[in-house]
Amino acid sequence: MPRVGEVLWDVLVDWGVTHVFGIPGDSIDPLLDDLRKDTRLTFITVRHEEAGAFMASAFAKKTGRLGVCMGTAGPGAIHLINGLYDAKMDHAPVLAITGQVSLGWIGTDYFQEVNVLRIFDDVARYNYQVSDPRQIDVLASMACRTALADHGVAHLSFPFEVSSMKTTGHVRRFTVVPHAIDAIPTHVTLEAAARRINAAAKPVMLAGRGSRAYRDAVLKIAEKASMPIVNTLPAKGVIPDAHPLALGGLGLLGAKPAHRAMETCDLCLLVGTSYPYLEFLPKHATMLQIDWEARQVGKRRAVDVGLVGSAEPTLQALADLLVIRDPSPFLTELQHQRQHWLREISEQAQRRVKPHHPMHPQWVAERLSHLVDDDANIAVDVGNSLVWMARNFRIQNQGWLVSAWLGSMGFGLPAAMAAKIAEPTRQSLAVVGDGAFTMLMGDFVTAVRYGWPITVIILNNSRLGMIKFEQEVHGMPEFGTRLTNPNFAQYAEACGGKGFTVTDSDDLDDAVTEALHAKVPSIVDVLTDPHEKPLPPRITAREAMGYMEALFKETFP
Repeated sequence: MPRVGEVLWDVLVDWGVTHVFGIPGDSIDPLLDDLRKDTRLTFITVRHEEAGAFMASAFAKKTGRLGVCMGTAGPGAIHLINGLYDAKMDHAPVLAITGQVSLGWIGTDYFQEVNVLRIFDDVARYNYQVSDPRQIDVLASMACRTALADHGVAHLSFPFEVSSMKTTGHVRRFTVVPHAIDAIPTHVTLEAAARRINAAAKPVMLAGRGSRAYRDAVLKIAEKASMPIVNTLPAKGVIPDAHPLALGGLGLLGAKPAHRAMETCDLCLLVGTSYPYLEFLPKHATMLQIDWEARQVGKRRAVDVGLVGSAEPTLQALADLLVIRDPSPFLTELQHQRQHWLREISEQAQRRVKPHHPMHPQWVAERLSHLVDDDANIAVDVGNSLVWMARNFRIQNQGWLVSAWLGSMGFGLPAAMAAKIAEPTRQSLAVVGDGAFTMLMGDFVTAVRYGWPITVIILNNSRLGMIKFEQEVHGMPEFGTRLTNPNFAQYAEACGGKGFTVTDSDDLDDAVTEALHAKVPSIVDVLTDPHEKPLPPRITAREAMGYMEALFKETFP
């Protein structure tokens, strides 16, 4: 008879799992002993469980397959939480496996005993403790099924002795459905949406992360209806930035033409997003929304037509009902604004770059557009690095990974490693701030250990730059944001990788190119201007006054 761990891993293999991220220890050691003997799975030992959870989340975002992470009882389980909330909020299917103290000690305040089911209750859609070996095949299958079907987190907790028990009786097997059945709205609903799009004079599409994998279907609608496309932050790259229908991103990290489109359109089609920032959505336009989940439709504001269905077949069916239209004056004007905006931000970055001075981070982001492969995977951390990459990196066919809804610092390095596992032949970069990188920099040695030649670009301004700007916008002087950093290039070398320090703009291209083609993990530490401000596309009078007040307080404390 097989042990509980053997059945667990067998079920996970049935569901397409290939990698497990975590740290061994105590209550999960029996499970790991069975994992050690299963040649179908690869266990990746990280240096912090949070990095393991981020890797599982990024792997799931990148591949659509189930990401799996592990942590032992108590602190190991707790360390997973932040990465799991990233998965929950970005709708990534992830299974968390945690240990627990022995059954006889639960409820006695035993060493490392925490109520893991209560802790995981909010983050997990499926959250159970395996207390009897007869449960394992059912609970493991249900956990995988729920995470994949709900695009969220599942959690299984294993008391120590349960993992070593033998299963009894016949081990049941359940039908594995690797993909949800493609569904489309009713023909009546599709016709109602098509009538409104055909009648609109100024239609705009807001494409979210749920549309990223369906570029051809998105473009089919947009091109037939002469409909420009605005993207949410996680959907950057849904179409190339150079495409004539691309207007750029929306929100504080967005582009002026995208904001202008939302202010003046008479119809807005939301695809794969329940965009939360109502202040950036149209005020009086007809609203249409496509989403695979009914509860997401109209979640933020009322819509005139809601289309519940899988993105690709729904877009295809809707496109078939649209009339072909010539480019409108509305579209032509937005295209002119887009070209002007791109020239403006490019000239602004380039004319301010001076040799032997700290570089302007937006210029670094623009240079990366020319240096990385067309199909590279790029993981961008949270903070000012994300502002500059969202605006100034001209995306083509690159992969784009961010911690979108949670917005957690520390995501970039683990996500770049996960992308390298998922697609080992493609370049994998992490673009991070110095504050974000140091949160989980210990896991750079994980990339060295496993031989993943990722490249980490650090925009180093010795600040928590986004926090500094937020304080000043609110009229507060900078406080608590200055950082003391190590020599990141020397750190890379000490770990067994390659390190580069770039203090002169003339040296950037050579350093990045050498790092991208290195056979080992590399860090390029780029010293950037700490006073560069991530200004939003539109600045309110209140923000301007707050910033002036902060400057006064900083000058005359």
